[in-house]
Amino acid sequence: MEIAILFIILFIVFFYVMIRGAAEEKNRKKKYRRQLKDLYGSFPDRTYSPEELDKISRYYWHMHEKHSNSRNDIDEITWNDLSMDNIFARMNFTQSASGEEYLYAMLRRPVTDDRDGAQERMETHIRYMMANEEERLDTMMSLKELGHTGKYSLSDYLDYLDELGVRSNKMHFGCILLLLVSVAVIFVRASLGVPMVIAAACFNIVTYMKEKGIAAPYVTTFSYIMRMIHCADDIIKHHYGPEMQEYIATLKSERGNFKDFEKHSGMVLKMNASTGNIDELLFDYIKMLTHVDLIRFNQMLNIVHKNKKEIIGIAGDIGYIDAVISIAYFRAALPYYTTPLLQTGCDSRFVISEGFHPCIENPVANSFSQSRGMVITGSNASGKSTFLKMTAINAILAQTINTCAAKMYKGNYFRMYSSMSLRDNLDHGESYYIVEIKALKRIMDAADSGDHTPLLCFVDEVLRGTNTMERIAASTQILERLSQRGIYCFAATHDIELTHLLEQYYDNYHFEEEVKDDDVLFSYRLLEGRAHTRNAIKLLEIIGFSKEIIRKADDMAAAFLRDGEWKV
Repeated sequence: MEIAILFIILFIVFFYVMIRGAAEEKNRKKKYRRQLKDLYGSFPDRTYSPEELDKISRYYWHMHEKHSNSRNDIDEITWNDLSMDNIFARMNFTQSASGEEYLYAMLRRPVTDDRDGAQERMETHIRYMMANEEERLDTMMSLKELGHTGKYSLSDYLDYLDELGVRSNKMHFGCILLLLVSVAVIFVRASLGVPMVIAAACFNIVTYMKEKGIAAPYVTTFSYIMRMIHCADDIIKHHYGPEMQEYIATLKSERGNFKDFEKHSGMVLKMNASTGNIDELLFDYIKMLTHVDLIRFNQMLNIVHKNKKEIIGIAGDIGYIDAVISIAYFRAALPYYTTPLLQTGCDSRFVISEGFHPCIENPVANSFSQSRGMVITGSNASGKSTFLKMTAINAILAQTINTCAAKMYKGNYFRMYSSMSLRDNLDHGESYYIVEIKALKRIMDAADSGDHTPLLCFVDEVLRGTNTMERIAASTQILERLSQRGIYCFAATHDIELTHLLEQYYDNYHFEEEVKDDDVLFSYRLLEGRAHTRNAIKLLEIIGFSKEIIRKADDMAAAFLRDGEWKV
């Protein structure tokens, strides 16, 4: 009677723990879903370490190395000039490793046409997710369960599996046969059979531990692939509208290749885990004696080798929808946005209306309509560099996520390069000037490549690393070359001389400031024509330099403007 009561109590406790655990898990998911809902319309608050960004970028670099059309990708100089890591962080609402890797790769690979209709389909999917909150949240919850891969990207893990190669199960089946023969000998001659069983068991265990040590590090890859399969199943089950059915059909097709991968996968996925339960400990001994989990590991490994393309495909399908939802969140967080009007050819105008930098709080918007490049003058901190970055970033966003931080964007499909935020390369012993001319040379090479896709380039302070005379002479020739048909060059400079030397090739614009009550006020508005104000010396006075320095500097500047010669 007492034993029966004890069993009843234990059953009630077990049942209570199970029910409570399920309730807590349900509440956790409900709370996270509410957080995702509340996040819509605001930017994510997260920063990334260099190590995290390096991992996220691995998927892109794998694509870059294997695609012949990667020459139009955003290169490292342009990516760093524009602080595109910050742009990525600003829009990364993704819930999975596949999603953030896909979004990063998307930003690095601008499209140069939409002949296959991919951008149009993506726009349909973005709008669907923006308009259908429940389906959006359902999908994000499925993606959240997929999560992240750990220390390495999926691409890295698949490469490591390639290094592991195809592994045979002959040895493992041999171990099973050896054990069975030893057991059989017991029934014939026990005195011989028992030592044989002990020897076979020891051999199998030692062999098992050695082979498990080789296999165990790769179980993480299988675990993520299995989670991708389950994530795909969840997404397929959601009730989407007709706008999403083509995507769902593609996902179903990719997922169908992995039916055999799931069979008896549990024992492999638990290879690195141990709960200490009696039944699991007993099964561990069975595995050590029979190698059944290693046999299944090798079978799963062979399936991965045969279906690597399909695995990358399903990761891309899942990453795509995660990125699409992230773009929807990014749009909702912007004060306003537009979808771009993109054209092929070289003769259309490049137009941005009320464009702003998406990472600046309370930004000042600017507009322009250009059929050729522009030279921009103005003092430091007046807005030149920010304007160049705003224009370049919007051009990249137009050709990647089909979203611009502007009220209107119209332009070509461009190849895009910049030479802006450069610095000395101490690792290679290169001065600023060498780094700068190399950055400019790659733009010149792109201009001379014979590619008919229009070139959009941005240069901040041309050749600032050398003396005035040579800078103006060389800058004039470089910028003249970058004014040819099919090239839109936006160049910022302090050298007013360039605005006169290049006025037949470029339109002149400027930013200006107002010195008022011992303070400098910047409007950050793009204005037509060249800059006329020179306030550098006045700024020295405001900061507190001595009156003697200010007076002498004013006298020298006035004498140079009057006589064209410097006098001390």
